[in-house]
Amino acid sequence: MLDTVDSAYWRLEVPSVPRQGRTICLPTVRPPGHQRVLRGAQALLDAGYDVHFVWLGGEPGETAYHERVRETRLRPARCLRDRLRAVPRIAELARRAEADLWVVHDLYLLPAARRWTRRTGRPIVYDVHEYHPEYYSHRLFSSGVTQQVTQRLVWGIERRLAADCAGINAVSAELAARFTGLPAVATPNFPQSSDFTHRPLTPDLLRKVVYAGGVNAYYGMETLVETARLLNRAAPDVELTIVPVFTSDQERHAFFAAIDRAGRPGNITVLDRIPPHRVAELLAGHGIGLSTLQDVGQASLAVASKLYEYATVGLAVVASDLPATRRFLAGNAVAALVPPRRADRYAAAVLDLIGDAERVCAEVDRAAVRASGRLCWRTVCAPRIQALVEQALSVPAAARTDVPA
Repeated sequence: MLDTVDSAYWRLEVPSVPRQGRTICLPTVRPPGHQRVLRGAQALLDAGYDVHFVWLGGEPGETAYHERVRETRLRPARCLRDRLRAVPRIAELARRAEADLWVVHDLYLLPAARRWTRRTGRPIVYDVHEYHPEYYSHRLFSSGVTQQVTQRLVWGIERRLAADCAGINAVSAELAARFTGLPAVATPNFPQSSDFTHRPLTPDLLRKVVYAGGVNAYYGMETLVETARLLNRAAPDVELTIVPVFTSDQERHAFFAAIDRAGRPGNITVLDRIPPHRVAELLAGHGIGLSTLQDVGQASLAVASKLYEYATVGLAVVASDLPATRRFLAGNAVAALVPPRRADRYAAAVLDLIGDAERVCAEVDRAAVRASGRLCWRTVCAPRIQALVEQALSVPAAARTDVPA
């Protein structure tokens, strides 16, 4: 039997498995409902651990949803500065949780986690799902030698801070391999099998296009909006649903300003962010998924989470032609790859898929059946996390840190 635990932002299932009697704290600067944090928590619950979230967003306070699921919320972050300022408070609340292990999702929290593990002898697992050296070197500097130096500097800091971790849970095998000498597993952002199931694709659904995820310059905001404008002019009956995720108020304002500059195309519907367990239902009502990731920072190395979701539900895909994206889509989806900055090519690719509906629907259905068997978090990734945490908790503190006995 399962107990379903609901909040305004997320849903988890608490299975009737033997309870471990140990609590895992998941402190993060991310908002409630962050999908990777939730997927990790579900894997821990399935293994019998209790979980305690500490994150930014919702009504500040603490809620015990279940004897095995607790949540502490701080004020929402409006920008990067807010998230950085919240780090000491997040760390303090995580310490108060009296957990047996922390799973840390943010580079910013590693210094506090390192101090905690050295003082208590309790382990930390670092869940790394960004290529931080590439990401920050691009964010801080546009190009040149300075960017290369920054990459090396950021990697040196991250590697040093991670040295006290009992394990690394990385979003890809390539990223896991960077942390040589530490126990590491690779868990791509595959969907939960219980939420994402394939439904047959029909020609009418191809006229419903969806974009779900981050909306800023890195994710191709201007390209996305211009694609909508071009589609509205060429085929007004093609609808584009955008479910944006913003990390700051500035991003929100920039997105709606871009829509205004484009003349507010009538084919765009913008939805508020929805809980992760409702994403699959939303996608199933569409036939084509967009990914306008730009060729900057870590983009060439990362596979956007939305691509796993599009492939599993059974959407045709129009995406930026970037190395990691290309490799993933080649074996898992029916996709058109286009130059990242060419909105005209995105729009043309959408219309080409619609124009070849019979073939596209048949091929997408076959690809989705294959993908749903391969891209399953619960069967592929969850056992790796569970084994990593079990190993971390079984290693004596003296063998892991220099904490006095």
